[in-house]
Amino acid sequence: MSALEDQTILRETATRVLDAHGLVLEDVEIRRGGGMPQVRLVVDLPEDQLGSADLDAVAEASRALSEAVDADDAVLGSAPVLLEVTTPGVDRELTQPRHFRRSRGRLLALTTADGTRYRARLLAVRGEDLHLRQEPGRDDRGRTLKLPQGTPERPVIPIAKVTTARVEVEFDPPADLAQLLADAETTAADHPAAQKES
Repeated sequence: MSALEDQTILRETATRVLDAHGLVLEDVEIRRGGGMPQVRLVVDLPEDQLGSADLDAVAEASRALSEAVDADDAVLGSAPVLLEVTTPGVDRELTQPRHFRRSRGRLLALTTADGTRYRARLLAVRGEDLHLRQEPGRDDRGRTLKLPQGTPERPVIPIAKVTTARVEVEFDPPADLAQLLADAETTAADHPAAQKES
């Protein structure tokens, strides 16, 4: 089995190098085409950190990974390989609990198994539950839309019931976002089942 097929050494090497740069390995994608194989390493911040990975840190980690690959044929083999280090795009679908933990504070568009759609800010992840604050957005005149009658403003949804979820691009997050997240952590810890969707 080639080094490209058995990614054990690649993953161990990448994890070690990325850890030194404050990053984690999110995924490994290998593309084989007509020419040189392409290895794409998707990296991110650890799940307990908010924000986006610093591009300078990603570039430094990429250089260090290239050096590690060049120094040891066991990582990717001796044949030429195109190595790319990148961060997840904003259009990445959130599928794992760690994806949601990394998205605390972000505005999400998500759908649950019963077909209910939410446009909501993810305030906290407690265990396997998402603590949200619905933000219905604005109409074409800039007026704030209202939630349908009887819709909870702060639903709690089990991750297992989410069928699709993506981060929505937003240019003006709330100025009090840090306080919202801190308050939500306290509320989620004190009342974990409040307004939980069944």
